Amino acid sequence: MRNDCTGTSRGRAVSMALRVSIPLLAGLALGACADATAPTAPASNPGPAASLLPQTVWTPLFNGTNLSDWTTWLPARGTGSDPERYFQVENGALHVLNVPVTAQEREFGYLTTTTAHSDYRLRLQYRWGDKTFAPRAGQPRDAGVLYHVTGPDGIWPSAVEFQIMEGNTGDLWALNGVNLSTTARSGGDGDPAYDPFGEPLTTAFPAGSYKRVQRAVPLPENAGGWNDLEMIVSGDEAVQVVDGQVTARVTGLRGPDGSPLTSGRIALQAEGAEVYYRNIDLRPLAYTPPPAGATVLLGPDATGADAWQSRAGGPADWPVQGGVMTVNSTAVPGDAASSNDVRSAQAFGDVHLHLEFKVPVTREDLPEQDRGNSGVFLQGRYEVQILDSFGQPLDGRNDLGAVYGQTDATSNAALPAGTWQTYDLQFRAARWQGGQKTEDARVTVYLNGEKVQDDVPIGVSTLLGAPQAESDGPVVLQDHGSAVQFRNIWVAPPDSGS
Repeated sequence: MRNDCTGTSRGRAVSMALRVSIPLLAGLALGACADATAPTAPASNPGPAASLLPQTVWTPLFNGTNLSDWTTWLPARGTGSDPERYFQVENGALHVLNVPVTAQEREFGYLTTTTAHSDYRLRLQYRWGDKTFAPRAGQPRDAGVLYHVTGPDGIWPSAVEFQIMEGNTGDLWALNGVNLSTTARSGGDGDPAYDPFGEPLTTAFPAGSYKRVQRAVPLPENAGGWNDLEMIVSGDEAVQVVDGQVTARVTGLRGPDGSPLTSGRIALQAEGAEVYYRNIDLRPLAYTPPPAGATVLLGPDATGADAWQSRAGGPADWPVQGGVMTVNSTAVPGDAASSNDVRSAQAFGDVHLHLEFKVPVTREDLPEQDRGNSGVFLQGRYEVQILDSFGQPLDGRNDLGAVYGQTDATSNAALPAGTWQTYDLQFRAARWQGGQKTEDARVTVYLNGEKVQDDVPIGVSTLLGAPQAESDGPVVLQDHGSAVQFRNIWVAPPDSGS
């Protein structure tokens, strides 16, 4: 049964501010029947051959027992020879430079993975030992994590370095001709410092150069204990995080030959200081291409961009460039009807929806609901929230991963703003008989490869959503005043294994 709607939103007259201040009223306001004129997706769409379930897990990159899948490189020894045991495994940790201190200089080197990696999160813990060695004896202790290591080995190879150093942990180094783009301000020592609101900076370092981008802010270090590092490496972009604080964001990583730098080995430095590493884990990012038979709503090179309409049914006016669609916001605070939402031209029932999104970096002093706010509405009725919730407590049923106003995510799987994130939504539409609803809609939500909603019922339409009805409905992407970006959006029949 379809509603007799015109495509204009009755519920959009509800203040956008109301949505933030009283989320428990979600579903009590009636929204537009955006599905009233949308054609139903073809029933003949074949299902994918493989499982759509995107769940990823943290996998040890270092097993805590031996150096399997790693190898050493030292200038005087080359690959795989470490007779003085610069790199040892002790009590589940990697112990670097547990060797006697002498007047002799200890050569620099590194322990590197034997395979290259791309599109991943890497986390680890480090703590300092007591020893320092010539030529850095008595100087601030220094080490680092190298990623996107390519080309010949050497001191140092072409790579990006996540600096670990007393007083400078979180700096980023572009090694041996690597170049990048970021935003920065003038920092100490003449080097730029990452600033999310600084001036655009695109480097043009020559081969053989070693250049630093200083961390965003000074950070305290647990000098005698363990410190947490994480990096998110996505294509030619990277974000570095120290103890939950973003210290650097870069895009447009390029190798010495100017080609995009999107993969490479991972290495741990020995640079004149005793250091321990443990809990070195890697988790793939859940970037999933559309399977066979999927309906592509937005793909590379703007494939499917014409699959979107304005809320009123005309052409969508969100700009699309390089396969990325950006919210073209007309939202006025306090006037929900001003929102420039877009909707899919097709309507869907039971569905697996995959989309990737990037929330913009905003000032940390803003209220959370003003930071990267958007949402994806299933059937135009049920909103799964999009928000910058990195590092935030989940306590209001309105954070990233929430069914807005109804069910919080079970865990905070958010990545930092400015990073491509993923949603995979396994949706089962409400069931109806004789014009009466007999079963609630249900959804399973995977955020960045982690299941954060497990087949939860959705009893009512969420605030600003269209009223519940027996008809199928479109996918709606919300304009809530933030320039959120979207890419790689596709739908397929739901996977029975969710």
